[in-house]
Amino acid sequence: MRAWSFTAPGERKIVEVTDFMIPDRCILLLSGIPATGKSSFGQYLARVHSFAHYDLECYPRGWPHPELKLQWDSSRSEFVKALQKIHSHIALDWGFPVRCLPWVRELQDAGVRLLWFTGSRPQAREIFIARGGMDVRNFDDQIKAIQEAKLPASLQCNCVEVLSEAGVLKEPVAIFEEIFRQ
Repeated sequence: MRAWSFTAPGERKIVEVTDFMIPDRCILLLSGIPATGKSSFGQYLARVHSFAHYDLECYPRGWPHPELKLQWDSSRSEFVKALQKIHSHIALDWGFPVRCLPWVRELQDAGVRLLWFTGSRPQAREIFIARGGMDVRNFDDQIKAIQEAKLPASLQCNCVEVLSEAGVLKEPVAIFEEIFRQ
């Protein structure tokens, strides 16, 4: 299988993706350190692998089916059931606040696979600042809350190292292969 890999703005190359298997039904929750490429990876899954990408922090714009918001607000298990009636492959993109851990556990109990994006926190902070739009104190507060909650160690999840100390983000194709390799 061939897939696009984006190396820099305006640049792309074709790479081979082999030895992977996406389950017939798959719901991923993309979470972790802020500014580590969760949304970009969710967009990659949608563009290249036909996942439904729900950016849970961008309602209604980031929701393919915004009418599901009522289920999300009332019951994560009902939300997952509703999603599964519409889609077979789903990426939920949510850098959840620590106070929402019970919701994350509800999602996991409903069969959602949690992926925790991690990497260099100083580099993530620099990326957060560079992209603008939010006060850096939001990043600092989220990191502090993550540390105090001992995340991701207290979660049942797959950790994916995506941001190097040199500030290089792992290519979406490489993340995909790491997650789905047989």
